[in-house]
Amino acid sequence: RLCSFLGHPLDEVALQAVVANASFVTMSHNPMSNFSLSPQFILDRRRGPFLRKGISGDWRNHLSPEQSRRF
Repeated sequence: RLCSFLGHPLDEVALQAVVANASFVTMSHNPMSNFSLSPQFILDRRRGPFLRKGISGDWRNHLSPEQSRRF
């Protein structure tokens, strides 16, 4: 729909390539989207990866009830 809106419709092959490259699994392994090439002062990878699981609501496993309330 976005491509149609922009006046640049995609054929089925190109559309499938976009879908495949925009998946969480592909992006989590791509250095251009997972910040693995960033200097440590921007992202300290020792504290964990930039893209964790790709699961909505996983913040509940990382924030305390007080942090959740404040956020």
